[in-house]
Amino acid sequence: MFDYDVIIAGGGIAGSTAAKFAARGGLKTLFVERHKTPRHKPCSGIQFDYFEKILGEKIPKERLCNVELTKIKMFFPDGKSFGSDFRMFNFMRKPFDHWLNLIAQEAGAEFIDDCVCQRVDEKEDHVLVTLVKPKEKKEMQYTTKYLIDATGLRPKIRSQLRPEDFPKGNEGATLNYYIDGTADMDPETLYQFWNLDWNNAMFAWVYMKTLEDDRDYWVVGTGCNDTNVNERQEKFYNYIKKEFNLEGEIVKREGYKTSMNMLSKNRVWLGRERIIMIGDAAGLVDTYRGVGMDAAALSGRLAAKSILLAEKSNKKVIDIYTKLMKRITSQTTRNQEKEIRHYENNQVLQKSLEKSLLKMGVTMFIQSKFNKIKSPEKQSLLPP
Repeated sequence: MFDYDVIIAGGGIAGSTAAKFAARGGLKTLFVERHKTPRHKPCSGIQFDYFEKILGEKIPKERLCNVELTKIKMFFPDGKSFGSDFRMFNFMRKPFDHWLNLIAQEAGAEFIDDCVCQRVDEKEDHVLVTLVKPKEKKEMQYTTKYLIDATGLRPKIRSQLRPEDFPKGNEGATLNYYIDGTADMDPETLYQFWNLDWNNAMFAWVYMKTLEDDRDYWVVGTGCNDTNVNERQEKFYNYIKKEFNLEGEIVKREGYKTSMNMLSKNRVWLGRERIIMIGDAAGLVDTYRGVGMDAAALSGRLAAKSILLAEKSNKKVIDIYTKLMKRITSQTTRNQEKEIRHYENNQVLQKSLEKSLLKMGVTMFIQSKFNKIKSPEKQSLLPP
């Protein structure tokens, strides 16, 4: 007998979703979060309507920002723009992730916060997991049939198993400014600015968010695959101030860095034997699409399903999981080749965006309609 059927490191969207479905399936489940919850997490917090279907939950209004995003507007490098109506969920990760934590616990999963997965030791028929509560200087060891790494873009378990995925000096990053002020922009629109001078990983962005004081703030942000995020952010911020008359005080700066090599062709890795990677820890963040939370939630759901199927068969869990995840991993890997870092300049990027815009719009419209009748585990992740 082992202490648990499954232990999950990480209490974000991927980890909480996996914990909920594992516990509902009758598995003795423990999931841990390294921070005290509710915890803050830098993130866009934007998702499309099929996200509820993947989660298997209707998102309560109180877990969303005050402003509902209903439109997308894209700006090309030459300043031309294109917009369309598109409803999106807009939330801050602190209240949203805490809600998912509670749902997983209600489903029967045990939860420990302020707890770090310190070490894993793979055995023939189980995994020995060492957990540490740093503030209490308390170390705990548990045995589990299966282990899931959901610890994000700086994944604790994956870095132990595959240190080659984390070269020194590798620092992709994002940075957000929260501004208390006004701008000549629509608060219900997500603005995307495609320009290699501001972001060489995806688009730079502007939209509105609600902070803990229940007030709404403009968010201006960008990211990159190098160490120049501060320089790129200042260029973009000054552009928005000039072109859209953004005025106000920066009340908050937030960002994050990833230690994972996002440029590697081997970025997507689902694990081995009894240890499964989900969400960002699996390399599923898709900078071409500009989102990753849908892939995180769906991978968490499919990881739980894989374990349940493995328990009923003689098949290896990693083989089942790899098969169930094929559509997602293929899309993510395919999109790596489309990332804007491959374009040598903004002129080439401009031509590519103009060429693909109509096709992408039609595809999103069709897949959005099909998603309404597809099962949760068969949802198409958008943009394609």
